[in-house]
Amino acid sequence: MNYLKHLFILFSIITSISCSSDNNDSDNTSRAKGTITLSGEETSAVGTSLKVENIVVGSAQTGTAKSVTLLHKNIKVENGELNFTDPDNTFIIVTAQFENTDNSDAARTISMAINVNGEEYKFACSTPEVGTFVNCGDNFNVNQSGKIITFNNTTVINTKSGKILTMNGSISW
Repeated sequence: MNYLKHLFILFSIITSISCSSDNNDSDNTSRAKGTITLSGEETSAVGTSLKVENIVVGSAQTGTAKSVTLLHKNIKVENGELNFTDPDNTFIIVTAQFENTDNSDAARTISMAINVNGEEYKFACSTPEVGTFVNCGDNFNVNQSGKIITFNNTTVINTKSGKILTMNGSISW
């Protein structure tokens, strides 16, 4: 099974997780700094910015150590599980950057779910393009060792409507 399939499986897992109430964060969870600005047709539905507050690096749920999962303030990681304080209004962005030796169809990927008032919007991209995904763009970069993700005119496609969102900003941890 390739990494893109694992990233989409993550969203199925995330939406059905029942989490514990302990307050011990996982070792691979960090606080984040940064906001992603959005532009495109669907900003009237999903908004024009996403403020990232938590990050999970290499989550087992994504199927790859190369992933960095960006989380909304309404999602905390406790004992390795996601705890949603307001599941109707939140977002999860799974990013990954692979090397030639990683046996992946794509070099870089994004799989994103945004929930607004209980309505879910799913977006994705891959570089190079795989299937019906759009190319993320040349200026999207996931640098785990440098602890920064850069979105520079990064494009993602709504997996239902086919509408494009453009993402800009950087997230550090």
